[in-house]
Amino acid sequence: MKAKGSMTAAMCLLLLVIMSLLGACIRGTRISCARVQASNAMDTALYSLFSQYDQDLLQDYHLFFLDGGYGENKLNLSQIITQAEAYAGPVLTSGLTKCSLDACGIDSFQLASDQKGEAVTEQILRYMKGRLGNKGLQVLTEQLNKNQSIMENQESIQEGGINEIPLDEAAPMEEISESNNPLEIIKNIRSHGFLGLVLPENGKISENALDLQSLLSHRELEQGLNSLPLSDGASGVADKILIQEYILENLSFYTQENHPGTLDYQVEYVLGGKESDKENLQYVVNRLLLVREASNIAFLYTDSQKRSELQACASALSLLLLIPEGMTLVQGVLAAGWAYVESICDVKTLLSGGKVPLSKDASSWKTHLNRLSAEDTPSGSKGLDYRDYLFLLLSFSSEEDLTFRCMDMIEQNIRIKEARGSFSFDACLYSISVNFLISGPEEKKWQGQRFYTYKM
Repeated sequence: MKAKGSMTAAMCLLLLVIMSLLGACIRGTRISCARVQASNAMDTALYSLFSQYDQDLLQDYHLFFLDGGYGENKLNLSQIITQAEAYAGPVLTSGLTKCSLDACGIDSFQLASDQKGEAVTEQILRYMKGRLGNKGLQVLTEQLNKNQSIMENQESIQEGGINEIPLDEAAPMEEISESNNPLEIIKNIRSHGFLGLVLPENGKISENALDLQSLLSHRELEQGLNSLPLSDGASGVADKILIQEYILENLSFYTQENHPGTLDYQVEYVLGGKESDKENLQYVVNRLLLVREASNIAFLYTDSQKRSELQACASALSLLLLIPEGMTLVQGVLAAGWAYVESICDVKTLLSGGKVPLSKDASSWKTHLNRLSAEDTPSGSKGLDYRDYLFLLLSFSSEEDLTFRCMDMIEQNIRIKEARGSFSFDACLYSISVNFLISGPEEKKWQGQRFYTYKM
């Protein structure tokens, strides 16, 4: 009996030790599970928060951002914290290892407008690289370099001037008379203003306008907190080309109004930065006229047939005006005026949906000096179209202007959608870092930090 009693006491002591160890294991396991649960809650909070990305921005413009204004035009940090707490709560209170969220605070965040729209630029580049690939980018780069080289050559030809010939070597043009004086015709065309002359037949100009002070690029912006730059290196030429192509693909312009917004001519706004469609179109047309004039003058200076026509017309005019010694001056004035009238026809062709080669030849020249007119404009089928010329003009703007003015238009286009009238880019979150203070079992407290960004 003593042996049995001795054995029972030993077993009791052993069981006590085992139970103590088991209790310690259970306690440790519960705490470990609670730590994992707290970690999952923090991750879930941010994943769920950023899953509310703006669907209009993604669907229409391929941009990932969280509208932190929640229907207002200012960032609502308290609502963001409330949302994070709401998403973390169910995870913390589920299961046997119940935890509670004591506090939640934002450590840092970056907005779409921070660092001159750096987050928008980063997403545009990522999207366009995936869409075009290296081959597409190479084609765009080569074409742009080729066109810029042509323009530089044309400018050098223009600066060199025209080589005149003596009066006695030029036969006067027979058609020139007081009623058919190219100088008077050119003067009359210039006096009527260029915008009305370049519009297609029955063409109308949008009367839409906006308040510049309400735009992202003009108003005082919300700022991020402790945000870090996304990249250390400066952007290259290839990056700017991708931004130019993105703008043309995702914004409307005169010949392609496929993205409704406050303004109809949105790419023209990116170039001109004016408050109305009419002013922006005027700005672009003026730029196009300058580009075309340089090209047309270069052709007049280098084509032997056109030079002969200039000399013959100048000879006739110098005799008509009784200033034979002024033939040299008349030739220069005629060349500039003829190139201007031809440029009017070129831009009219572009706005009508036709094409105009950057470098002219005899087959693509439209006007005739002996019956000069900007009325009749045959449609062109070879060369660059209006979109191509816009791409060329965009290349002369700074990357910062391109990005911010593009954001202006995207913001305005989103605002015309139902219940989106207060949308603002400087209330859109790109990344955030949040601190959590969580209470667990056994009076344990954990502090954790989670960071989330749309950068992929």
